[in-house]
Amino acid sequence: MKLPTVKKEKLERALKLFDEKFRHRPKWKDWMDNQAQRYAISANNQLYPPKKIVSLATGTPVGDFSGGKPTNGYLERHGFMIVDLPRTSEPELRFVIGQVYDRQTEIHKLFGGSHRNGISASARSPAIFIFTGNSGEQYGYTDTRDENGVFAYTGEGQTGDMTLTNGNLAILEHAVKGKALHLFESLGKSQGQRYLGEFYCANHEWGRGPDKKGNDRKVVIFNLFPMGLEIDLQYIADDEEDDDDLDPSMTLAEARRLALAAAKAGASAGKGSALRTVYRRSKRIADYVLKRALGKCESCNEDAPFKKKNGSPYLEPHHINRLSDGGLDHPRYIGAICPTCHREIHHGENGHKKNEKLKAHIFSIEPQS
Repeated sequence: MKLPTVKKEKLERALKLFDEKFRHRPKWKDWMDNQAQRYAISANNQLYPPKKIVSLATGTPVGDFSGGKPTNGYLERHGFMIVDLPRTSEPELRFVIGQVYDRQTEIHKLFGGSHRNGISASARSPAIFIFTGNSGEQYGYTDTRDENGVFAYTGEGQTGDMTLTNGNLAILEHAVKGKALHLFESLGKSQGQRYLGEFYCANHEWGRGPDKKGNDRKVVIFNLFPMGLEIDLQYIADDEEDDDDLDPSMTLAEARRLALAAAKAGASAGKGSALRTVYRRSKRIADYVLKRALGKCESCNEDAPFKKKNGSPYLEPHHINRLSDGGLDHPRYIGAICPTCHREIHHGENGHKKNEKLKAHIFSIEPQS
């Protein structure tokens, strides 16, 4: 959104207000050490967070406007000095749903990828940035979201039939390549990008639509499933055709083959298939990962704590590329671990180190393929 025009005096009062009411609060006491903070206002022999000061001066919520270049420019036009904060580590690839970001300085400058394309795969970060918005309609792109939160995203290609190459191929193979999909809504020229969340590609389908010249052509539509969306497993289980229990006699190699096949975002099988595809994929991969563990926690190497009712050892699938219980559904990014290790990774003081050790182990036994 466009920031309201205010006089410099109001911004100076915001600096004073920050010193009096915010600087010593727990949230702001160590704000300069937050790796997400890249810039600061230098004034009064102090450093101040640019977006917070602009928010205090204009009454605009911090999440409603982008930081980086737009905010810095706003402050510099009022005569303030902006400085870079020293950083000792790579920025963390993390965004807040609903918050607005500047594409150039807060996305691509930090994490890579082209700032021109609607589908922007980064060569230096495990991410693919996807941008949707009304402007795409002039090129025949119409993106929608259904009642389950599944986002139907039209692939790239402005003229002629779309093909599964370049950005489209990057989406299709994102799980296999270890790339997370981050979806943004473009709010308009110079208005920033609102973060919609992390998604993964359930499947894709083909349709017809106009290109930018108005000619009818073939278009690919990716069904993107929001990370963290709970699946109604009972609904799936009630469908007899979806009885996908793994045969106990199946070899580990065959279970792996099925898991790798499931990890690929295949073609859609019709209405409602995104949910069904996600369930089948998760189940195939979890079945293989649990079989791979041979009854031992892949983190501490101890035996599973107990047997399930069906006699199999109880271990829990854990997505090693995220510290939440969501992440890329692929054997290379999931470990089978005991409940104690699982809780420690999520809540323990050394959880991050434990997760990194597990990640190294999984990478050593699951080659990139």
